[in-house]
Amino acid sequence: MALFFVDVEATGLDLENDRIIQLALIKKDGDTIESYSDLCYTDLKMSYSAMGVHNITPEMIEDKYWPYETDSYMALEKGNVESNYFVSHGNELDIAMLENEGMELKMKRVDTDKCSRHLLKDAEDYKLQTLRYQYGLYKVEKDVAKSLGIGDIKAHDALSDVLWHYLLCELLLERVDGGIDKLVELTETPVLLEKITFGKYKNKNMTFEELFATDPADFVWMYNNIAKNWPDLEYTVEHWLKTNPHYWNMAREERKKSSWFD
Repeated sequence: MALFFVDVEATGLDLENDRIIQLALIKKDGDTIESYSDLCYTDLKMSYSAMGVHNITPEMIEDKYWPYETDSYMALEKGNVESNYFVSHGNELDIAMLENEGMELKMKRVDTDKCSRHLLKDAEDYKLQTLRYQYGLYKVEKDVAKSLGIGDIKAHDALSDVLWHYLLCELLLERVDGGIDKLVELTETPVLLEKITFGKYKNKNMTFEELFATDPADFVWMYNNIAKNWPDLEYTVEHWLKTNPHYWNMAREERKKSSWFD
């Protein structure tokens, strides 16, 4: 059994069409830990907004190997079996980009973002950098990085992000009974969201419970307009709507009508 902590940087955020330009991973197999990181060539143009995040330019990758030719990819491909674990923070993008490069993931999946929402209820938010500082990961990161041969640590560098995935996963394992398989279970379990962190309620420190008490009709709107492609939001909105049969029936009727036009 091995754990693969993985992060990618990509040409953009299009889950179907963008491609990998950096792939990094930490492989933990028992007491043996290895790290890999490769810049990758692609002939797809990078978005400027993506470049502004990861600071990788076309000139930096023009003489690199295609992703599938790199040591990182080959190590991940070799370990891509059902008995191993794929760990990342918000793993939709990572998995989609790997699929775009031809890798069908067979490993069990752990999303440290999702698990943090289950286990770290006092978190200010669930961005990787916030968790890094709130839970003191930064205090040990240099020593761990040195032991792995990782040089400079910086946000939105794939290998640095992988280091924080590793440290965050270690923290989560301390908070849960059942080990890594429990984190797999939590990854697959919807989260009942507490605070509203989007739209007109962003930064207002309002909970879903408080909003439902004052404006349940807003939940009907959320259910039919923004929750369909956001599983945790849909689960949360349904939870509160079901406490009031009138609004729950209203929400379902509106969704039924909208489905006629899909």
